[in-house]
Amino acid sequence: MFFGFNQCESRCSTGDEPEEQTASRSVPDGIVMDIDSSRLWMSKQSLSAPVFSSSAQPNCDIGDEPMPTPPPELTILIMAQREFVWPEGVPREMAGWLMCYGGDSSASTSRLQVAKLAKVSAGTPVAGLFWRKRYIQVKSTAELSSISRGAQLTCWATLPEKDQKGRKPRPVATLPLMQLEEVARDGKTLTLHMRGLKVAFQARAENEIVAAQWAAVVKAAAAQTLSRNLPPGWDVQAMLSSGEGKSNAKLVNKETLPAAVNPAFQKLVDHCFVCKTTKDRRGKIVPLRIEVVEIVRVQNGAAWMDYDKARQRIAEGVLQRSMLERQMSDISSTGSNSTNSSLPASLRSRAESDQDLKDFSLEFPVMTSSLHHEQLFEVLGQTDATCNEHWLFHGTSKAGVDGISDEEFRLNLAGSHRGTMYGKGMYFAECTTKADEYSEEDEDGYCWMLLCRAALGKTMVCKEKKVPPDILEQCKKEGYDSLIGDRWAAVGTFREFILSDANQVYPAFIVRYKRWPEAAFCRSIRETSESLDAEAARMLFPHAAIVAEEHPDSAVRYRLSLLLDAHAEAVVPVLCMALRDPRRRVRLNAGKALMNMAGQTSTVEALPDGTLYRRQREGTHAVLSAVPALQDALSDSDRFVRRSAARSLERLGEHAALAVPALIQALKDPEEEVRAAVATALGQLGSASAQALPTLLQAASEDPVERVRVAACTALGHLGALVGDDDSVEPVLVARLEDSRSEVRSAAAGALGMLAMPSAVAPLALHLEDSEAHVRASAARALGNIGGADAAVALPKLIQCLKDTDHVVRKATAVTLGRMGYHAAPAAITLAETMRDSNSQVREATAHALSLLELTENIPQTVTIQALLKRGVTDSVTEVRIASVDALSDLARLGQLGTQLHSVKHAMTVRLKDESPQVNNSASTCLKIISLQAERIEAEKRKKKKRAKSKDEDYDDEGNNSDDSGPGLEELARLVSNMSKQNW
Repeated sequence: MFFGFNQCESRCSTGDEPEEQTASRSVPDGIVMDIDSSRLWMSKQSLSAPVFSSSAQPNCDIGDEPMPTPPPELTILIMAQREFVWPEGVPREMAGWLMCYGGDSSASTSRLQVAKLAKVSAGTPVAGLFWRKRYIQVKSTAELSSISRGAQLTCWATLPEKDQKGRKPRPVATLPLMQLEEVARDGKTLTLHMRGLKVAFQARAENEIVAAQWAAVVKAAAAQTLSRNLPPGWDVQAMLSSGEGKSNAKLVNKETLPAAVNPAFQKLVDHCFVCKTTKDRRGKIVPLRIEVVEIVRVQNGAAWMDYDKARQRIAEGVLQRSMLERQMSDISSTGSNSTNSSLPASLRSRAESDQDLKDFSLEFPVMTSSLHHEQLFEVLGQTDATCNEHWLFHGTSKAGVDGISDEEFRLNLAGSHRGTMYGKGMYFAECTTKADEYSEEDEDGYCWMLLCRAALGKTMVCKEKKVPPDILEQCKKEGYDSLIGDRWAAVGTFREFILSDANQVYPAFIVRYKRWPEAAFCRSIRETSESLDAEAARMLFPHAAIVAEEHPDSAVRYRLSLLLDAHAEAVVPVLCMALRDPRRRVRLNAGKALMNMAGQTSTVEALPDGTLYRRQREGTHAVLSAVPALQDALSDSDRFVRRSAARSLERLGEHAALAVPALIQALKDPEEEVRAAVATALGQLGSASAQALPTLLQAASEDPVERVRVAACTALGHLGALVGDDDSVEPVLVARLEDSRSEVRSAAAGALGMLAMPSAVAPLALHLEDSEAHVRASAARALGNIGGADAAVALPKLIQCLKDTDHVVRKATAVTLGRMGYHAAPAAITLAETMRDSNSQVREATAHALSLLELTENIPQTVTIQALLKRGVTDSVTEVRIASVDALSDLARLGQLGTQLHSVKHAMTVRLKDESPQVNNSASTCLKIISLQAERIEAEKRKKKKRAKSKDEDYDDEGNNSDDSGPGLEELARLVSNMSKQNW
């Protein structure tokens, strides 16, 4: 067999060094050297379970348990040794005489430039110029005396046997297989490519079978050595065989994961999906979902080892800073005033610059680190908190994915695909929608992104809206390992993670996916609902709830809400399960989706005075089954989830009566917004909430937060109106009228109006003079709710309120006077003057009120009608004209137009040509009413005449002489009229 190789002094030992020095130079990764005691400490943890320093605990939520802490004196952190299973049928050691290409020293490397000639000359008479016979031996790690050596290939010019003096010949070259990156065999020719060398080691075997045996032994030995520094499960032998694993790159294998792991990655993608967009999307529509199609694990040995060294460098810096902090703490504890004075100058300056660095925690955790999923954790592996390692996404094209995974990230290509806002660096995202902005569809409609490990280290956070042009350079100069561009805080979009060192990131997985537009997303919801696929529903419906709440387009949100409500029978059970999800965002949006569905069970209608009330719809809605889950959500750890649960129960109204005990308990919640939502809900649950009256009374009187007292007062108004005979509510509400906060006084006044108790008129009348306008308006509306003769006591103050400086108060007063009816007749003239008000809403309310006064006296009646005719019907605002015409129609219907009938008829005829169709219709209606009234009056007159004539005939038949009785009233009237004409 022939074996030829190209040598490199920096990578291969020539045998001139003592064995101890050779061993010390080739200390493999996986060993931690204790500098103080010169002991070797082998970690028993795998790469997926890195060791954490005592100064920096994990900042990642993916793992179930924190990893053990190593001894505090360790200063160099290197990953642990791997287990390797030797392939069956492959010998652990192989040796023999081979023909090797090239010389035995680095001086003959010039002969390597004619490799093609050497291959052609093999077996010819000139082969001796290029090929030399050598004894080659390959030993695995288990066969070596020191584990630090690793597997190696040794070359001797003679047999490695001791001579007569007991001396063993030195090898002409020793090749550590740790540097091997490819084993290629072409027939009898074997080529070994070494990392960092442009030339290769070459060999020729006597036959193909022997060459295959040598290739298998070399691969196995190299795989055993390399596997200690690579993640578990990597197919190192496939990595050493170019072209076997979807990649022609050296020491690279791409393993397509089984489809069974897709749901786990889909959950990660959905978890990191945020419905936002930036200018980098270039006008493209935001997809409603990203569907994972295929996951490929990238096994790139060279890139991984470079990344591992970067992690070790960052972790070493963390340990050193931790030791500095502990030393400073020890010095400080002695009572010395000069904490840093006893430290060396270099350490003192570093301690002063890093004394605020306690850990790598961010204001908000990275989204990929907040997902708990066992199957996903088994595939991804744990992250290393000592170097602030996180999983991040990087979107690019298919060509970009192949180039990055075959080699590494290249800083010189930064900005070639999109802009570089923060400088020339490598950009990554925690949100899949941000990474999707940079992805490009291939010819089959698929998109591509990378899921990468990133060692962020010490991070600088930039929240500036206008980014400084030299921010990345400033980041590097100040000793930061990475930059976070927080556009989330600046403009409300995404956070970007920027690295300037390509070794700080490793492209671990390739994600092939499809974008879902709205049509495909909605179709999937319908199909999943109809198919009753429980697993698909658990994946899809919580995501749909998030999109329905967070999508930037309100029309899309509305359509999705309607779609979820249409399939409520299938959606509600899944959302109830989502309320127990460990992720806050899922629970919150599930609660909001249920709240929107609960809103479909009732309608909110407005009364004429502007107050709102909820009317329950008939029928049973599927969301009613969510009451137990919403009741449990009232005790959720997140206040926003508790609040959304309370609001959902409020919208369910009386259907949520079973949740009253839980709501009573929730009134003691430590968060004010939750207590306010709970109090509001109790006011909407009907008579079942009567048991909550004592708690609500206490909340209205004693709660220190204004918004809670407001909600409690409003709830007491609703419940007091239902209970009726409970005398404990009114005193509390009257007392709240004296509250120091105006919002509470306003709510108390409104609640007293709901109770409609005459005894509340006096305190309400006093607050018609309150210093706050909205309190005066609330008191006026409350008096209108009480109405009748009881409220007439406050009529003088109400009349004064018609001249209030605030138009809301004037409007509320006008509405109240209208609701009081004929009891407010003394205010008719003042109301008529209010038709001159500068605010159109006040004029509109006044026009409506004038039609309700039931006036009987001629003067007020005439003044009222004239105000409607001269000011209301000719008003510049359409709504005021409509209200005035409607008011005149009501007066005509009641027959109260009197002597103004013809004026009204003329005004309505003119309004038939109004520019507003609504005014035209109202005027036409008014004329019809007047015409009908006139016909009715004529009909009554004819009936009277007929009855009178029949009476006269009956009288003549009885023998009475009508001539002697004198003229009748009608005849006298005619005579008076004729006489008046003659005199004139």
